[in-house]
Amino acid sequence: MSYIRELRPYMYWLGYLQSGREAGELDWKAIGGTWGCATSNVGKWAPESDLKIPYEGFYTIINQITQTSDLLARYVHKYFYDIVLHSQELYKVVKHGGFIHYIVGNSKFYDVMLPVESIFASIFQDVGFTNISIKTIRKRTSKKELFEFLVSAQKPW
Repeated sequence: MSYIRELRPYMYWLGYLQSGREAGELDWKAIGGTWGCATSNVGKWAPESDLKIPYEGFYTIINQITQTSDLLARYVHKYFYDIVLHSQELYKVVKHGGFIHYIVGNSKFYDVMLPVESIFASIFQDVGFTNISIKTIRKRTSKKELFEFLVSAQKPW
């Protein structure tokens, strides 16, 4: 979800944004941003480091999506790249014994299933969180195989 796209009228009204360009640049900095200039940026995006997404089969999924849409494959790759960076920083600030909870939905792109909940769980485990759980919350109203999940984890004592 692009929060900038959804909230930009309020951001203009409150004076946080002055132009569409500013909105696109802010969205580019956000996880999953694809509004305005962020869309053209993702088409040129490549990982800045050798940081890997710690989910077995992730790069196979990316390659399958690339067969139909290189742009969408880059978007998915960047999204999870950003989530890894976010999770690394999150781990630093969560208290020992503290919990994190994320609501995520799986996705399907061109008949390629993207198990977002499992990828989040793998990332959380890789950065050091424990007691990871995935709970199905609800069936989504779009495709029959799409659900929303609660992914929770704890920072060890």
